[in-house]
Amino acid sequence: MYQFGATRPVDIVILDSKQGEENMDIAVRKRFILAPLAALLGLSLICCMVLADTSSAAAPAGLNCQASDGKINGRGSTYQVVLQETYAKTYNEDFCGSVAEQFEKDPAGNTMVAYNYEAAVEASATGSGAGIKATNCRTDAFGGTDTPYSQAQLKELDEGPGAAGIGGCAITFEPPFQPKPGPWPNVNDAVANVMALPVGGSDDTVAVHLTEGAGGSCPTTKAPTSLNFTAEEVSRIYGGDALTWNDAELVGTNPELKECSGAITRVVRQDSSGTTNILKQYLIRVDNERTGATCGVLSSVIQKWEAYFTTNTEWPGKQKVGEEGTCTAIIAPAKSGNPEELAKLKETAGGVGYVDLAEAIGQSGIVLASVQNATGTHFEAPSVGGGAANCLYSVVSLPGSSKNDAVGLNAEDSWSNNNEGENHENVTALGSKYPICGLTFDLVYTGLNSNNGEGKSAISRLTADQRRTIYSFFTFILSSAGQEVPGKIHYAPLPASWLPLLEQGFQANF
Repeated sequence: MYQFGATRPVDIVILDSKQGEENMDIAVRKRFILAPLAALLGLSLICCMVLADTSSAAAPAGLNCQASDGKINGRGSTYQVVLQETYAKTYNEDFCGSVAEQFEKDPAGNTMVAYNYEAAVEASATGSGAGIKATNCRTDAFGGTDTPYSQAQLKELDEGPGAAGIGGCAITFEPPFQPKPGPWPNVNDAVANVMALPVGGSDDTVAVHLTEGAGGSCPTTKAPTSLNFTAEEVSRIYGGDALTWNDAELVGTNPELKECSGAITRVVRQDSSGTTNILKQYLIRVDNERTGATCGVLSSVIQKWEAYFTTNTEWPGKQKVGEEGTCTAIIAPAKSGNPEELAKLKETAGGVGYVDLAEAIGQSGIVLASVQNATGTHFEAPSVGGGAANCLYSVVSLPGSSKNDAVGLNAEDSWSNNNEGENHENVTALGSKYPICGLTFDLVYTGLNSNNGEGKSAISRLTADQRRTIYSFFTFILSSAGQEVPGKIHYAPLPASWLPLLEQGFQANF
């Protein structure tokens, strides 16, 4: 342990090669570390000390935070946008200090990571489906997804760059940093297996927009500021079966809705969304049969929730309007992402949507409902006292038993949401806390530490400094210091017991 400065101690873990299988725990705090350490030891040595390699895959050469050619971009899941922005900021404060913009309007700003950058957002190229595609096509250094993938998608991700079936690799924009320019993938991008790294988790909120006065949701009374729903009520609301807010079953749980005669309008995502995926996993677990449903009825047969899972843009009453029974209206925003979903909900009187907690909390006019927990003992709010997400992840386990298994490298027991074995990523309707929770993942290819003798790797055009950034950034996220971040910004951290295997698996296979 080294101690510098008079205000706080700084712990730096230095591991030698004999400790290759041990977990590296980053215990650095805030940017005050940089000036005294840089003066005494030099920045390059600091990077080597703080990010000492603990695996057989050596970290690439180059400075840890080289702004000129070390910045990286990722895109995909909007469930993790706030989390990624905060990780990038905290990583900079802990390791880099403020770094220079690489060019005017650099989307990474004074950090090293640009996630869901403006060009991708404007092209509606975000969301979990887009994150899987970006990974497979090698347009970005990493992809974000809440699914994280199906077994079929995992096979395609591992089969090679731009494998058929994920949707083609043409994009209408250029990412800000390497690898670029198009076309994607590059001829030197090689076949490699993909790692799925859980980086945190949060709630999928039942978000409601009630209005007052003539023509509003509650024309003759004040709109409730809190709501409680049972699992069956959540299913009836999103299934299109509860037609108005004073539906008898809803009033039975929420008497204050008695005078709220306004129609319910469902606001759903238009893209292949992990947020949608999480909600539907919950609905399948708690009310797959949809017994007694009047919406989503085809040829007198009620369509189960699982029928709407694989193609997750489908909903009861959405595909054949007027031919699927009696249903509430259903609309979607024009673009992908949770921010667009929230904006559409806020302009929809009587609307009900679903948005990650970090985006939804504190929004004027939006009620985040409490939902009955899986044990049936309480209605649980999505956040703990308005703070961290009220989620329980210890109810599921990492895949397999080894460090490689932990990062999804065992095809027989992976993070896939339809793996034949245990479903490790589905944390809905389990335990005593808020029941509609999800993990969010980043997809990173193996073997990115360097190109081979032929100049090939999974993403061949990454610079040495970009490879260093990827290695150190995700090492930080998977450390105990990194997992202090989620609970401070309305997410929930990963179980501490998961971190050693996740970190070791990432480092050993990078």
